[in-house]
Amino acid sequence: MTSKQKYFLSIGFVLILVAVCVYFIIKDPPKLGLDLKGGMHVILSAKEKPGAPVTERSMEQALFVIRQRVDKLGVTEPQIERQGRNSILVQLPGIKNPQKALEIIGKTALLEFIEVKGTDKEGKVILGKVLMTGKALKNARPSFGELSKPIVEIEFTKEGTKKFADVTTRYVRQRLAIVLDKEVMSAPVIQEPITGGRAIITGLDSIDEAKRIALVLQTGALPVELDISESKTVGPTLGWDSLMAGLRAGILGLILVALFMVIYYRLFGVITWLTLGVFATFLFGLLVAVNAILTSFGLAGINLSLPSIAGIILIIGVAADSSIIVFERIKEEVRRGKTIRTALDTGFSHGFKTFLDADLVTFTTAAILFYFGIGPVRGFALILMLGIVCDLFTSFFFTRAILGLMSFTKLWRNPKLFGLERKG
Repeated sequence: MTSKQKYFLSIGFVLILVAVCVYFIIKDPPKLGLDLKGGMHVILSAKEKPGAPVTERSMEQALFVIRQRVDKLGVTEPQIERQGRNSILVQLPGIKNPQKALEIIGKTALLEFIEVKGTDKEGKVILGKVLMTGKALKNARPSFGELSKPIVEIEFTKEGTKKFADVTTRYVRQRLAIVLDKEVMSAPVIQEPITGGRAIITGLDSIDEAKRIALVLQTGALPVELDISESKTVGPTLGWDSLMAGLRAGILGLILVALFMVIYYRLFGVITWLTLGVFATFLFGLLVAVNAILTSFGLAGINLSLPSIAGIILIIGVAADSSIIVFERIKEEVRRGKTIRTALDTGFSHGFKTFLDADLVTFTTAAILFYFGIGPVRGFALILMLGIVCDLFTSFFFTRAILGLMSFTKLWRNPKLFGLERKG
């Protein structure tokens, strides 16, 4: 395969990826963050108690309860995730009643065992009086019973054992509802009196359901106390104004960079335009892909926020700088008397190695920031990392191929079109 064919193949490959990125960007565009869309931002921090340290398990329990409550608020696309060892971040875009939401999020979990009187026409459980609360529970864990069927094993405290024995004796052959924050999580039938302080819940569809119910049972008395360490509300008007200001800054910066490149580098500047267009498409396409992957694993995606927009503006400058480094190295090779094609290969090779080192340093810094950062800071860091990947990919597979194909045209007979002057 000739060099020319390789260049055409490389550009064709890039254009196919551009089309794929455009399709997914249109299908599932990046979501706006709270600072642009408006809403509420809350950070809940766990407090250490004597004899009850903050553990990974207790934080997962707290995270589950918070998600249960947020679901009741009817907020679209909430972001709920762990932040560090002992904090939970809650972002509720577009929330209409922030104060009510704050009250619901910050309350203590209420676990109850309630008698079941029957079911209504829709099959929903009709509850009776409260028989026990989660204070009687000592532990719960998912397991497998007979024929490898998923079950939940529960264990009560000393006082809870006596109470549960009395309840199961009085309600044998009847259903007992397990309710968390007024929501029925399970309503098993009591097969026989349970006096040993241990019981099992059967009739579950999967081990995932068993894990969920076990986690619910453990949240009756949270081992950690959650305090609201940070709370702020962003109005939709302020969010829109911030979005417009960020877009204006980004567009103005892009125009100024484009004008400088054309004035100083001429046709090289036009190549930079094309490169930045491909680069931007890859960046947003990769952002959509990463969000889809994070969501598939049950993790919160990265929304576009003001820090993210700042990262986009910054990385555009980095991408333009990569092109400048390559162009300057090519110009140096031409001034040394080398032919255009030789100058192209040597100049791109040296230039690519130069900005590769710089990009790797930036990527490492952004990775550290992403790992230790929270909220919008992680969005800024992720944009930088994705931008570095897109910059290297675009430069190697697109910019190099465009320059290579142009070397076969008659345009190179007029070096001034590229701002080139040959010595001697």
